[in-house]
Amino acid sequence: MTTHRLLVCEIHAPAAEPLPALEQIAEACARDVGQPLTVKSRHSSAVGKEPLITLHLPAELAASQHQVWCLACRLACFCPHARVSVLVSAASAFTPPVRRGRRRRQAA
Repeated sequence: MTTHRLLVCEIHAPAAEPLPALEQIAEACARDVGQPLTVKSRHSSAVGKEPLITLHLPAELAASQHQVWCLACRLACFCPHARVSVLVSAASAFTPPVRRGRRRRQAA
């Protein structure tokens, strides 16, 4: 699995009207920095007064991809009325390894 497919841009807006424009801006900014991304958006009155744009990515992508941080900065510049955040998930780093069953000795 390639890491570029793990970057997701989630957009929440208090009204449905700005969602298409925010999606287009996110896609254009991602193209500009050469970072493939999946965009998910929805109307939600729970976000407050301004739209919320969150980039979700795994820790290994955050540490190795300068484009992700460029993308976050571009989104903040082109969407000045939105809150832009980056959520780095490192849960996989703390998952215990899968244990294989032990063989039982058979009594002779």
